[in-house]
Amino acid sequence: MLVSVDGKITDEKKACFPVVSEAFLYGVAVFETIRTYKGKIFRFDDHLARLFVSADVINLKSPWTFKKVYKEVVDVLSKNKHKNVKIRVILTKKHLVVTVERLKEKPESFYKKGVKMVSFLGKRNIPRAKILADCFLHLAKKHAEACGAYEALLVDPKKFYVREGSYSNIFWVDNEELYATNKNILFGITRDTVVELAKMDKPCNFEGIKLKSLLNADEVFMTQTTSGILPVVEIDGHKIGIGRPGPVTKKLMKAFDKLVWEK
Repeated sequence: MLVSVDGKITDEKKACFPVVSEAFLYGVAVFETIRTYKGKIFRFDDHLARLFVSADVINLKSPWTFKKVYKEVVDVLSKNKHKNVKIRVILTKKHLVVTVERLKEKPESFYKKGVKMVSFLGKRNIPRAKILADCFLHLAKKHAEACGAYEALLVDPKKFYVREGSYSNIFWVDNEELYATNKNILFGITRDTVVELAKMDKPCNFEGIKLKSLLNADEVFMTQTTSGILPVVEIDGHKIGIGRPGPVTKKLMKAFDKLVWEK
C-alpha cells in the first residue's frame, strides 16, 4: 500500500497523524473510495466533487483545494505498479491522506450467482455526506457478515422504508421496470452510472419502498465503487425472484462492464 500524508509518501506503518486533531478525536473528516479499471480512474471528477460536497455539508474548510487534491491523487497513483487499485482520499480541516492499494476483485460467483443481504434498522447520521465518523455503518456491515451475508440493508426503524446498503446503493425491478429510492441516502457514483445506463432503454423510476415490498420484487441488485453491480438473490433468508440474477440486472451488468472494462 502507498500512503501519502500532506503530499509526502511514507510507509503505511510509519504514517503519522495528529492525535489531537478533530479528525482523530471526533471523526470530523470526509472521504472518498475510488477505483481504477485497467489503470484509468473511474469518474474521478465526480468522486472529488462529492468529496467537497461532503465537506460543505459538515462545514469543513480545508486548505486542500479540488485542484491540489486532484494532483496529489494522480502523483501517488503514478508511483503504483498495479492496474486495478482502490484509492482512499481523506480530507480534514488541515490534512490530506491518500492511500493506494491493489484491488482484489470479488469472486466471479458473486456476479453469476448473486449475494445475500440482511436488514439492519437505522440510517446514516448525515446521508448527504460521506463522513469518517459513522460507526453505525461499520456495525451494520459486521452484523451482515456475522449472519453470513455480504451486505447490510439499512431500513428506517420508524416506517420500515428501505434506504441503502451499509456501503452500497440499492435498485429493484418489478415487471421489468427499474426502481431506486432517492430519499435519505448517499448518492453513489456507481449508482449514478447505472441510472444513466438505464436511460438508454427504460429510465429509472424513483420512489420509496418498504422492506416487505422489496422482498417481493422480481429482482434486486446493489451498486458499489469497488464491485460495480452485484445481484442480490436473498434478503433476510427470503429468496428474491427466482433466486438468481434476473434479466434486467444482467443486462445492466453487461452494459456496465462494457463501459468500465471496454469490452
